[in-house]
Amino acid sequence: MRHGIAQSIRDQRRERILQTARDVFFEEGYSAATMSMIAARLGGSKATLYAYFKNKEDLFDEIIRDQCSIIRSTLGLADEGADVRTTLTALGLELTTALNSDWAIRTLQLVMEESVRNPDLALRFDQAGPRLGAEGIAAYLAGAHQRGQIYAPDPLSAAQVLASLLKGDLHFRRMLGLEPEPTPEVIAAQVETAVNVFLAAYAPRPR
Repeated sequence: MRHGIAQSIRDQRRERILQTARDVFFEEGYSAATMSMIAARLGGSKATLYAYFKNKEDLFDEIIRDQCSIIRSTLGLADEGADVRTTLTALGLELTTALNSDWAIRTLQLVMEESVRNPDLALRFDQAGPRLGAEGIAAYLAGAHQRGQIYAPDPLSAAQVLASLLKGDLHFRRMLGLEPEPTPEVIAAQVETAVNVFLAAYAPRPR
């Protein structure tokens, strides 16, 4: 019981650290942000912060991994016997909502702003986020291909196509600040179109 309470407190503290780090990164820029700034904003010592994360690079990586956890949890639907359309629709709704959220858009804008001065940041972002996400979706699509539910002999390429369809023009316009955070209705319409096009393009072939 004590262990469970202690873990809950630790998880809450970790989440507060991540949220505070996001705020500092957004306000100061990645390069200018320091662990001292984050610790000061948290109101604690740097030693407490370092007990969770050894540097700001690890903090940034964990922020991105948090977003990718959406993909991993949603793909769990496949293990429960859901069909391809149901799984891809659920994945699409979660992923498209997350990618178009204000904090996700601001994170990507931050990476793009900073990558000119710090190319390694873009690489870390890709490895911690988009690449892991694409690999997770590709693993699911590979299984669907093996089961004959779709025809996707190159599942990684198919995963990239699906991601592009889900983003559509909406994500680009969000990056430019031309669109507000989309409503659930807008997200649902975008996902329905993306899944329909994807399943038509990757429909199983007659044996």
